Amino acid sequence: LVNIISFSFVLRIQNLDFLIDVTTGKYIPADPDAMAFLRYAQYILEHGKLMVVDTLRYFPYGFTGLQEFGFLSHTIVYLYQFLHIFSSSLTLELVDILYPPIAFGISLIFFFLLVKNLFNEKVALLSTAFLAFVPSYLFRTLTGISDKESLATVFMFAALYFYVIAWKNTQSKVKSIVYGGIAGILTALTNSIW
Repeated sequence: LVNIISFSFVLRIQNLDFLIDVTTGKYIPADPDAMAFLRYAQYILEHGKLMVVDTLRYFPYGFTGLQEFGFLSHTIVYLYQFLHIFSSSLTLELVDILYPPIAFGISLIFFFLLVKNLFNEKVALLSTAFLAFVPSYLFRTLTGISDKESLATVFMFAALYFYVIAWKNTQSKVKSIVYGGIAGILTALTNSIW
């Protein structure tokens, strides 16, 4: 599992050198939606909260439906603050473009655990290896594609894993209820990101 995650993580960060803006020398996202999330994260880091109206969208009125983008933008800021403890040279821009491969690695752990609980370890390893290199999943978890899918799949696979654990646990009702509650919370988090 560590080899699968490591190899596919390294594969996903191969475009890191191409994501440097030649005019500023800073890292930039690879698509327009990801640029909006970076802008929101920068605003949160500077002001402590998300703006009420994004004046750069839908000129001249602005965009007011920012609740949809708040969870991911705050997550990127919290990830930056956490990683900044270990390395003060990290920038928000670098953490923003590295967030998809980081979330991808975490999602593979939950996916492996889910399939292992449903089948066995060999099937789980094979399934995880296939998922790690599926083109559509590969694209959505590449460095610089800082969109909702990377984090949402973490919560989705974790919710399914805890649901299966709760479902298979026939020994203790209390544990089943706790695992079911965790699955419910993770499902709500999946909904809040997507």
